Amino acid sequence: MDQTGIYVNFGVNGLHFTRAMFDNGCHSYMAISDRLQRKLQLPTLLIRPRTLEQVAGVDYNAINRVSFFDIDIDGHRQRRVWAYIIPQMQQDVILGLPWARSQEVTIRHSDYGDSLHIGTTDTYVTLRKDPTWTTDNSTKVVSAAVFSALARRNYRKQKRVNIFAVTMADIEKALDKLNKKKKPTDPKTKLPAYYHDKIDMRIFTPEVVGQGYLPPHRPGVDHAIDLEKDEYGREKEVPYGPLYNMTKEELLVLRKTLTDHLEKGWIRVSRSPAGAPVLFVRKPGGGLRFCVDYRKLNEITKKDRTPLPLITETLQMMAKAVWYTKLDVSAAFHKIRIKEGDEWKTAFRTRFGSFEWQVTPFGLTGAPATFQRYINDVLREFLDEFVSAYIDDVIIFTNGSLDEHRQQVLRVMKKLQEAGLQLDIDKCEFEQKRVKYLGYVVDSEKGICVDPEKVEAIKAWEPPSTVKGVRGFVGFANYYREFIPKFSKIAQPLTNLTKKDVQFRWGEAEQSAFERMKQLLISAPVLTPFDPERETRVQPDSSGYCIGGELSQLTDNGQWKPVAFYSKKCLPAEANYPIHDKELLAIIRCLEQWRSMLQSVQSFTILSDHKNLEYFMKKQQLTERQMRWALELSRYRFRIIHQAGTKAVVPDALSRRDQDLPKGLDDPRLSGRSHQMFSNKEGSLSLNSLSTMLCTPSMHHVRVGATWVLGGDKDQEDDEEPIRDNPPVCPFTESEPNLRQLWNRALEINKRYWLLRNMVREGARQIPPKWGLPISISECSVDDGGRLLWRDRIWIPHSEPLRTAIIQQCHDSALTGHPGRDLLKAIISRRFTWPGLSQDIRQFLPNCDICGSKAVWREKRRGLLKPLPVPERQWAEISVDFITDLPVSKSGATNVMVITDRLFKSCIFRAMKQITVEAVVEAMMECLVEHHGPPAAIVSDRGPQFVSLMWGRMCSLLKITRRLSTAFHPETDGSTERMNQELEAYLRCFVSYYQDDWEQLLPVAMLAINGRTSSVTGISPFFATHGYNIEPIEVEEKLRTTGRTPIAKGEALIAKLQDATEMAQTMIAAAQEKYETYANEHRQPAEQFRVGDKVWLRLQNIVTDRPCKKLDWKNAKYTVKELVGSHAVRLDTPPGIHNVFHVMLLRRAADNPLPSQILHEPQPPAVLKEGDSEWYNVEEVLDHKIGKDKKLKLLVKWEGYTKPTWEPEEELTMTEAYATYRTHTDVSKPSQRRKKRRGSP
Repeated sequence: MDQTGIYVNFGVNGLHFTRAMFDNGCHSYMAISDRLQRKLQLPTLLIRPRTLEQVAGVDYNAINRVSFFDIDIDGHRQRRVWAYIIPQMQQDVILGLPWARSQEVTIRHSDYGDSLHIGTTDTYVTLRKDPTWTTDNSTKVVSAAVFSALARRNYRKQKRVNIFAVTMADIEKALDKLNKKKKPTDPKTKLPAYYHDKIDMRIFTPEVVGQGYLPPHRPGVDHAIDLEKDEYGREKEVPYGPLYNMTKEELLVLRKTLTDHLEKGWIRVSRSPAGAPVLFVRKPGGGLRFCVDYRKLNEITKKDRTPLPLITETLQMMAKAVWYTKLDVSAAFHKIRIKEGDEWKTAFRTRFGSFEWQVTPFGLTGAPATFQRYINDVLREFLDEFVSAYIDDVIIFTNGSLDEHRQQVLRVMKKLQEAGLQLDIDKCEFEQKRVKYLGYVVDSEKGICVDPEKVEAIKAWEPPSTVKGVRGFVGFANYYREFIPKFSKIAQPLTNLTKKDVQFRWGEAEQSAFERMKQLLISAPVLTPFDPERETRVQPDSSGYCIGGELSQLTDNGQWKPVAFYSKKCLPAEANYPIHDKELLAIIRCLEQWRSMLQSVQSFTILSDHKNLEYFMKKQQLTERQMRWALELSRYRFRIIHQAGTKAVVPDALSRRDQDLPKGLDDPRLSGRSHQMFSNKEGSLSLNSLSTMLCTPSMHHVRVGATWVLGGDKDQEDDEEPIRDNPPVCPFTESEPNLRQLWNRALEINKRYWLLRNMVREGARQIPPKWGLPISISECSVDDGGRLLWRDRIWIPHSEPLRTAIIQQCHDSALTGHPGRDLLKAIISRRFTWPGLSQDIRQFLPNCDICGSKAVWREKRRGLLKPLPVPERQWAEISVDFITDLPVSKSGATNVMVITDRLFKSCIFRAMKQITVEAVVEAMMECLVEHHGPPAAIVSDRGPQFVSLMWGRMCSLLKITRRLSTAFHPETDGSTERMNQELEAYLRCFVSYYQDDWEQLLPVAMLAINGRTSSVTGISPFFATHGYNIEPIEVEEKLRTTGRTPIAKGEALIAKLQDATEMAQTMIAAAQEKYETYANEHRQPAEQFRVGDKVWLRLQNIVTDRPCKKLDWKNAKYTVKELVGSHAVRLDTPPGIHNVFHVMLLRRAADNPLPSQILHEPQPPAVLKEGDSEWYNVEEVLDHKIGKDKKLKLLVKWEGYTKPTWEPEEELTMTEAYATYRTHTDVSKPSQRRKKRRGSP
């Protein structure tokens, strides 16, 4: 590999920089030296050894490794690029011809040097032709004297030395070349001679404004930034953004821009607390554009509703004119000062400090309205007489002689110059008879007519050449059939072509209907004039290769009628944008096309079928391309609303015109869709086994294409018997006997495969329409093995077992690891294809139980909020919970039982030594039932106390309804969980250092918490119970009131308490409704399950006996046994697990596998994990004894374990095994079995 060549700056992983040689004679994508790989410690992968061949045909060292990394070439960034590692290569990096083709690289020559244009990101890269340029980045800054000494010494020794001297003059010179603009137009070449000596030519020189000129403050003209106010009446806080990392080039441009703006007085140093971030957008012709991101500031700025001139009124005034002149004000916003005192709000942050604008910057909301007021004030005496101004577009129209028109033009230009406004001579038009203005064409002879660009998308629609193209046009026209009389009769010839079993023939009748339909679509009553007072919407769409859009308005009769249409092919670089950017590009193009109309409305709606675009204006970090578009969008007032693609009939048809779609693989828009990263020496691949060919990471022939959504290659009864000579070679090797057998069987039974292969061989022109294959026969071929190919991929005959086997092996292989839909499709599409591949994959994947067990659910939470009923009275419904593991109190207690009244939120705290079911029942009777009577319902979790037989017996006797929460659904008992937090917070404030006096604090804590006003009811629980509040500060008693008897006082107190109850019920219901509305915004309705359904249960709270939770299953499949209400079901889970689960933990499992699909049903043996404790299934209690602590111990045999263990009795009181043991054994006496063992010999 020769050392000479052209070089570019090359960044690796954003940390290291070197040089890369661009060599269009290199046939590999990219290559790096082993020296650079070791130096940067880049990752490597082993590949099949291959030989590197030089130009002379001499074999070089063998290559057996590749590496991957991120690259940055002067702002052009690529992620995870693969490159060969070549031993002993002199160059650090070589960029090959495949890389250049994939990135649409072209070399451009100019007077300022050669550059590399990378089309995919529109980047210009400076080329270096010095092969001795150093690859070492280590540089030192030295003085001029040291530099001179080093240079002289190396000159004497005749050695090269890599020393560089850089001055500010060099930097300025480089920036001038980078931002070199085309030579400005001489105004006299475009300005009519009449004006040369009558107007100051400096009006066409914008630079004069910047030479130390700062517009003065003008009351009523300066741009004010009025902020919205919050709920407290205060102005919202102006946000500040982060500092973004910048390249060396960006820092140089930033410094130059700041210096330039400071000298002009446009900005000044700021101490503002605000600070918008600064970004750079690369210009289409090279160079960088300085931008400030004011999106956050615009969100909180009051909108200026200053109206723009009505287009209809302006056109009416212009209709009778004879002469027209258009003037364009340049850099309009910088002629307006920021209102004094508002400059700090425009502050932006840089690494050189904070600065704020003194003139109006681009990107501020309300700036167009401010300038419109100013231009109206400047030209007020001429407005509507012979002048109209629409922001920076000024038009002068004269219904008289040319001399009169010239006098009016002079008066207007002098007024503009007096106001300090300059004109862009390149955009001005003088003394015209016909001009285009605000989306219309104004002609002195013909009057006002529709701009041809509005309907160009329809006029340029070429006759379709396929049935699909006819369907697209007819569907587009059908959308406006109510405005077209006799639509069905006119469209009949076209409709006939879309019928089944009709051969496609385009004749005079079809052409006449097509042209007639186009003419009707672009004329009234279909097309309506634009009215800025009407509701307006834009519907853009991108098909990947073309952009389409419709501008429409709501008429007085409630119908949406089109104003304009738009359609344009994508450039090759645009066709390779990601989906998000393609859809955003469609919006940008439509807004640019209809700019004058859309800026005249207060606001408009954009309907997009890409939902993520709804949040585009709220994103923080944008690419350079997106930042450029965001600045363009900031000029409009709009909102983006998602609309399903099926409803976007018109823009979809405009973006999919038959003439705009690629006709073959040689279309430039497909050049970036597929490329061969690495190839072997022969330039082709041998057929290995299916697993190796599709799944190995050697990256041979990586090529992913689309498969058909529709199509049928299944044999029909009317298919003729094909000629079966020269059967195709089986593509599968001997290591795949099952696939080979299925292949041969498929060929025997599939006639249509043979027929299609013979048609391709014989050069047939089209595939029979009755087959329903939406492909072109020109894309099909037959390889040397006699196999039918579509786009160079092997066509698999129609055989469900064969196709399912291919999917199964590619999916289940350890080399692919059960990939998802898109990855599996990509893997299969490397070598195989068939109609309906996507549908087969979509049916296969949901029925794979291994995928279901590892799937992570990312959609909204299932199950809408269902609040508990509002209690009828105080203490009618309570909730119970425990605070456990507290320090041992002086009485020996370590737990607190918390009881909460669900109506007034009254609480009862009871210290407890143990929380066995007996102790809980006793405490409940003493502190609740004794004082307030038995409640009607108790809400609790599924703790062992509340699911025991004794607790159930107590509730049955007292007629108490148990409301147990479903497994792992703490929201059911949320009020008590909150009360636990309140009590813990109180105890933290007053407990002693040793924390052993918390029990003595419980009565005071209960009084304090009950005395707090509830945020739900608005009154304290203590007041609801007693009719008065406990105050922490004593005040003088009120004077006794006279005239009220004790009975009246009592009745008043009773009425007061009754009112409190009713108010509490109302407030709780309102709070529940409010919380339900808020919670359901982040949820989706649960699916309706049925008994017998197979469902996936999320195992987030359930553990198995496997060692590591990270590598364990995410979900397990069970069967629905019973429906428990609308939000819970009972499953056939193993014993020991609460088998009632909330629907948020469930997803219905698919039950429609492909007929030949092999199913796997892994099922983990599960035990319950609730909080920090685990519950195992007790198989049997074997024995009992009295331990050293004088407490009863039980010998327990656990299910699934061979060795029994001794456990405390209180841990097993709620189990059936212990209840069975006690019915046959008196645990108060020593075990007889233990006595026998002691007495045995």
